[in-house]
Amino acid sequence: MPELPEVEVIRRGLAARLVGRRFLKVSASDKPLRQQSPLSFLQSRLAGNRLTAVKRKGKYLLFILEDGSTLLVHLGMTGRLMVGEPGALATLPHVHLRVSLDNGLELVFQDVRRFGRVLLFEPGVPIAPLAQVGRDPFSRAVTAAWLAGEARGRLRPLKNFLLDGRILAGLGNIYACEILFAAGLHPETPAGRLSLKDWERVLKETRRILAKAIRRGGTTVNDYLNSQGETGLFQFELMVYGRAGEPCRVCGTPIRRLVQAGRSTFFCPACQKLKRRGRQNITTKTPRH
Repeated sequence: MPELPEVEVIRRGLAARLVGRRFLKVSASDKPLRQQSPLSFLQSRLAGNRLTAVKRKGKYLLFILEDGSTLLVHLGMTGRLMVGEPGALATLPHVHLRVSLDNGLELVFQDVRRFGRVLLFEPGVPIAPLAQVGRDPFSRAVTAAWLAGEARGRLRPLKNFLLDGRILAGLGNIYACEILFAAGLHPETPAGRLSLKDWERVLKETRRILAKAIRRGGTTVNDYLNSQGETGLFQFELMVYGRAGEPCRVCGTPIRRLVQAGRSTFFCPACQKLKRRGRQNITTKTPRH
C-alpha cells in the first residue's frame, strides 16, 4: 500500500498537470471499487467542474472542485492514478474509472485488487473517512511533547503505535521500520517507555526519512508507480525493510524479522535497543487529537 511519501509524490504530480483543468466526461468499468460513488452521481457532479486544488490528508487524496465539492481518493493496496493521452492509456488493464479533461488528456484509476476508494462529497457534507485520520507528521501540531503525551501509559509496542493512523497519519510498514532503525529503538519497546529525548529523535528521523523519500520519488517494492508511470527510488536506500538475514549497513549484524500485528517488522538487534525501563503507571488510553 502506498504510504505518505508515495501519496505526496502522486499529489504533486497530479496538481502540476490537473489544477485549472475541467472534467468533461466520466466512465467506469463494470467492476466497482471497494467504495465508489455511483457513476451517475460522479458524472453529474464532475462534468464541467473545474479542479482548483489537489490536497493530501494522511494517505487520502482530496480533489477540490470549484463548486465546493471534494472528490476523495484512496489508492488501497494496488491503486494507481495516471494522467496521459487517451490512446496511450486505452490498453491499460484493470482501469475502473476514466475522466476526460478539457486539454485532451485523461485521468485513469487503475486497481488490480479493487481495494481503492473514490467518493464524491457535495459542499457542506462531512467527509466521514477523514474523521479518524490523525495528525500529519509534518504538521507543527506534532511535537515530541505531544507524541510523549499520546504514548504516556501505553504498553503497546512502539512499531504498532507509529502505525496507528488515528495518531500519526500516513505512516506504513516500510517507513515505520526505517524510522525506528534510524532512531536506534527496538520495535517491541512499549511506547510509554520512551523519554522526551527519545520522541525528539523519533520525530526528527520521521520527518527526515519521509522528506528524503518524497525527494526520491517514493519507494517501489511491488506495485507503486507515480502519476507518470514511473517507479520510486527510495527502495535503494532502505536500511532494514525487506533485508532479513542481510548484514546491517551500519554494524554488520544480520537483520532480523519478526511479526507484529500480522505485519513483518525488520530491525537490527545490535543497533536498536529495547527500552525496559521508563514511564510507570501503565494504563490503557484512547488517542487524543
